Amino acid sequence: MSDLQAVRELRPDELAIPPRRDEGDVVMAEMLSVRLSWLNDAVEHQTNKILHKVAGLNMLEWRCLLTLCTRGPKTGKEIASACNISPPQASRGLRSLGAKGLVEWSGGSDKRYFGPATVTDEGWRIYHRISPISQRRNEWLLSDLTDEDRDTLFRLLAIVRKRVDDGTHIDHLIENTAENPAE
Repeated sequence: MSDLQAVRELRPDELAIPPRRDEGDVVMAEMLSVRLSWLNDAVEHQTNKILHKVAGLNMLEWRCLLTLCTRGPKTGKEIASACNISPPQASRGLRSLGAKGLVEWSGGSDKRYFGPATVTDEGWRIYHRISPISQRRNEWLLSDLTDEDRDTLFRLLAIVRKRVDDGTHIDHLIENTAENPAE
């Protein structure tokens, strides 16, 4: 993301605890996916500003570089799995890092890369420059939370994530809607 404007101004509904409503009422600010999207957009925008200013990287490049630095050499497919991105995104991120001289491949040519990507000395230098900033920022973002709040936040996120995994077969949700159209 090259746009380095400020993060969108926080709206009051983003901070408010949504009231319980009658079943069937849909209010955007009450939807978990919307609230998580708002938060993620703001955090990623700020992250991109930091990455661009400190190292000229974008979020995709940082995720790929971070994975290689913390997990060792990986193929594009392995990066995609580790970063929860598509293989084309992983390839794009790795190629961009390669063009910047931050990763290299032992096999292949200038146009086709074979085997796992490895981090160059310059890539390690960038990683060691960004890593402490990333850690300080994470601590800053969570600084208004007590240790108990942090534990609760991560526990609740894990519970919701597990529920998402449990709902891979969501036909029962769709079927209920089809049986009771817009009442």
